[in-house]
Amino acid sequence: MTTALPPLVPNLAAVDRRRVVTEKDTAGAFPVEYRFRPAEGDARHLIVVFSGLGAPNGYHFAGKSLMELRANILWIRDDFDGHYSYYMCRDMDFGIEASVSAIIERTLARLGLGRNQVSLLGVSKGGSAALYYGLRYGYRNIVTVVPQFLIGSYVRDRPVTGQYMLGELMPQQNVDLLDGAVPEMLKARGGQGHNIYLFSSEADEQYETEIDPHLQLFWACENFNFIRTDSPMVRQHGEVSGYNMPLIAGLLSALTEGADPRLGFLENGNWQVNEVERQSYLHEQRASDALTAVVKKQDIRGANILLSGDAFIPGETPHSLPMTTKSLVMESGSRQFEFPLATTEAKYLYSQYFDRFACDYPYGGFEPETPSGISMKGIPVGVYDLSVRVTSRTEGIDRRTPLVARRPFDIRRPIGGNEAALIGDGKQVRLIRRPIVGQFSAETAFSLETTWLRERTLHVEGVFFVHGVEAGERGHGQYYLVLQGGDATYSYRLGMSRKTAAIRKHVRRGDFSSYDFAYFATSGYNGVDLQRAAAGVYEVCISLSTGGSLFSASAGSITLE
Repeated sequence: MTTALPPLVPNLAAVDRRRVVTEKDTAGAFPVEYRFRPAEGDARHLIVVFSGLGAPNGYHFAGKSLMELRANILWIRDDFDGHYSYYMCRDMDFGIEASVSAIIERTLARLGLGRNQVSLLGVSKGGSAALYYGLRYGYRNIVTVVPQFLIGSYVRDRPVTGQYMLGELMPQQNVDLLDGAVPEMLKARGGQGHNIYLFSSEADEQYETEIDPHLQLFWACENFNFIRTDSPMVRQHGEVSGYNMPLIAGLLSALTEGADPRLGFLENGNWQVNEVERQSYLHEQRASDALTAVVKKQDIRGANILLSGDAFIPGETPHSLPMTTKSLVMESGSRQFEFPLATTEAKYLYSQYFDRFACDYPYGGFEPETPSGISMKGIPVGVYDLSVRVTSRTEGIDRRTPLVARRPFDIRRPIGGNEAALIGDGKQVRLIRRPIVGQFSAETAFSLETTWLRERTLHVEGVFFVHGVEAGERGHGQYYLVLQGGDATYSYRLGMSRKTAAIRKHVRRGDFSSYDFAYFATSGYNGVDLQRAAAGVYEVCISLSTGGSLFSASAGSITLE
């Protein structure tokens, strides 16, 4: 054919139609932040999620918990002027409620759905909002987890939120008005026409004031379902939702398909245990040659590493409160370094590490003895396996086990003439210290595109990749700027950019690897501050740390006055 080719158009097969988008709605009196994910297939249902206190990034149930559901999902963030509002009011101005309600209504209209095709979900503060909006606006399905009913009294005891919602003086009439917001609607309507699923537990410290006195208000509801958890894995307010997540997801899946599950009163969990059997099992576990050590937070700051997490002897001790000491051990061949760790309080370990029977580990946490972390000064270049040692003198226990990570991580930082890499997964955690100037390989493609030195600020940018080593993603490696002088070496982290035009001309013919992010530059293209570097002449190198290798290329020399 000799006709001209039409231009390329988007390929819908390459588009993630169900990806979560984050937006801000400014149509109402109050801007509202939200996330939305479209439905799968022909599922004609909308799940609206209200967040509780302390939700990650302001959104609850935004991880894996709901991702298998087929429905449309709308997450609404409760962040107004940097405050919580229960999605209701600021200084008793209910413009927040109007703005949030408008988003829900516009979403329904856009999807062509009615109020019988909506499920509201929330935990704690979000559970209150699910009840409030469901009852007030007639949304058929309400899934509420440990909600507060007496909203006014609850926020009055939390002055930052209380003053924002009730007014600076928090007058009693305003407290009473919010206290009655949900109960009065239940008294008037009894939840008639709704499917309501209330999750709670007597282990919730709020049960006696928030849940129990208000259960009678639901008896007129044709399909009221009360799920009360009685489990050794649920001992406080914040654990009810996590324990019940499989059941919550199952309910939402059924509601999406148009089913109305009728559970009635359901008491789940298994608190009743044989205490003799429990003690025997946990004492045997304590005596076994075992230890638990998991890092949950990690970082490298300056010449220090920061590690914190859980480390404890599993099982139950016959002693009342055995005193344990903890330390971090680094091993590389015959070299060993041991650093004392501080013991910290830890929450929820009885559920996170449940093994047939629940066991308390109130002081099962660890962190460095000083806030600055564990210094790497004096630790030679090498590869170190990290382990944790826990000692209980009263029990005659002295054990050590490899440290593992809750989630995989790979942190690399420049420290003078060395690179420090902290790498962990579910099998091991390692510290790698090696010279920051690596091999000068013939397989390296390097081009210094732009460089300038203005007083004590140096900027570099260019192309750097190794033929055959993929660099198609932003996290493919870490670039460093290195200044080597006669008496000292200084090193700095560099960023990376996607500049395919500059990169493409350095790719060999027949090389089909991706190097899209093989362009390095100083942060914001603004240069690196060299005020702390001593005056002198320096050889400049660019280093690339990727995988298990470190490559370098020469970038000339500079003189600092």
